[in-house]
Amino acid sequence: MSDHLTVDEYLDSVNEGLAGLGGRVIGEVTEVQLYPGRNYLFFKIKDKENPALLSCFMWKRDYTLSGVELEAGLEIIISGAPSIYKPAGRLSFQTKTAELVGEGQLKKAYDELKARLDKEGIFKEERKRPLPVLPQKIGLITSKDGAAIGDFQVNLGRFGFNVIFVDSRVEGQLAVAELLSAIRTLRKKDIEVLVLVRGGGSLESLLPFNNEVLVREIVDFPVPVLVGVGHEKDISLVALAADKMVSTPTATAEALNDSWQKAISLVQLDEQKIFSIFARNLANRHSAVEKSFQTMRRHLQAIFNDFKSAEQGILRVFVSIQSRISELHRQFDGYPAALARGMHALVHRTHAHVLAILRPHLEKMRYRIRTAKEKIEFSNVLQIFASAVDRAKRLVISSEKLLTSNNPERQLKLGYSIVHSGSSIIRKIAQVRKGQSIRVRIQDGSFDSDVTQIIKGV
Repeated sequence: MSDHLTVDEYLDSVNEGLAGLGGRVIGEVTEVQLYPGRNYLFFKIKDKENPALLSCFMWKRDYTLSGVELEAGLEIIISGAPSIYKPAGRLSFQTKTAELVGEGQLKKAYDELKARLDKEGIFKEERKRPLPVLPQKIGLITSKDGAAIGDFQVNLGRFGFNVIFVDSRVEGQLAVAELLSAIRTLRKKDIEVLVLVRGGGSLESLLPFNNEVLVREIVDFPVPVLVGVGHEKDISLVALAADKMVSTPTATAEALNDSWQKAISLVQLDEQKIFSIFARNLANRHSAVEKSFQTMRRHLQAIFNDFKSAEQGILRVFVSIQSRISELHRQFDGYPAALARGMHALVHRTHAHVLAILRPHLEKMRYRIRTAKEKIEFSNVLQIFASAVDRAKRLVISSEKLLTSNNPERQLKLGYSIVHSGSSIIRKIAQVRKGQSIRVRIQDGSFDSDVTQIIKGV
C-alpha cells in the first residue's frame, strides 16, 4: 500500500474535513465580484477589529434567495463551510446564506425593496383578487411546531373545510428555501386559497417574509393568497403583496369563516321570511276554507230543505192513501174481486204519485249541486237522498201490507165470509129479516141460504 496521496486525493481529504467546520461568520464586505451570465459570485469580508480577511464563494441561486444586495462596507452574517478550490488551490468560504446585521441595515434594505416593488405595482389593490366565496379547499403553510397553527385550527369554523398542510420554517435564512418549496408543492394541488401564517416578531425575525423571491412567488400564485403574519411595526412585504392580509393567524381563520357565516345569516333570514309567508298564506287559506264551509253549509241546508219538502209531500200522499182505504171500506158495494183490483190500481197510482213528487225535487237538487261554486262531497248528498228514498219505500211497503191485510179475499182465506142480499153487502143485523134469501161468499165459492132465525148481539 502506498504511503502517499496525490494532490487531488489529498485536497479531497482536506475538503471532507473542512466540511465539518461549518459555521456562521460576521464581517464587513470589502469586495464583490459578480460576473454577468455566470451562476456564481465571489466576495470578501474582513474582521472589523483585526486584520483578518475571508474569501467567499456563493452560488447565484443562494445569493438571490438571501435577498441581500452585497456592496462594500455592508456588515453581514454568512453561513456555510470552508473549502479548497482544487484548480487554483485557493481556500474560500462556501457561502449558503447571507443576511444583514443590525436593525438599521435591515430597515434600509426593507425600505429600498419595498419602494422598488411598489413602483412595479406589486402592492396595488386593483391587482389583488378577492377571496373565494364559501371556500372549502385550503392550502396552509406554517411551522408545525409554532403556536400559529394551533390558533388557526381553533378558530377555523366547522364548515367542511379540506385543509392541505405543508410544514415549513418561518424564521431564519433557511426558511426562505422551505417556504418556496412549500408554495411550489401547493401550486400543484387542487386548492381554492393559499394561506401563510406565523406569529408576530421583529423586522429581523420576519426577514424571510421580506424576501423578493418569495414576494414574486406569492404574486404569481394561481389562486388568491391570504397572509396572516404578525408584526411589531413594519408590515412584511409578503403580506403587502398578498391578495388579502390580516395581522394574526386567528384573523386569518376568521376571514375564511366570513362568507360562510354570512351565508348562514342569509339562510336564517330567508328561513324566517319563508315561515312568515307560510303562516300568512295559511291564515288566508284558513279564512278561505272557513268561507267555503259557510257556503257549503248554505247549499246543504237548501238541499236538506228540499229533502224535507219531498218527505212531507210523501207523507201527505200516504195520509191520503190511508184516508182512501178507509173510504173504500165504507163505500165499496161491489164484488170482492173488483175491490182487489181497485186496491192494486190504487197502489200503482201511489207509486206514480210518489215519483211525481220526488222527481222535481231531485232535479232541483242536481241543479244546485252543478251550479255550486264550492266542491261539495256528492257522495254524502247521495247518502242523504238515498235515506229519504228508503223512508219513502218503507212507507209504500207498509201501505201495501195494510192493503193486503184488508183485502177481502185474504179474509175469506182466513175462514171469514161475505153475505150478500141482492147487490148489497149485509154489514148489520138490521138488514136481515126472517125468510129472506141471502148468498154467502166463502174462499172457493158461494151458496144460497134462507134466514130462519135472527139472533141479535154476540
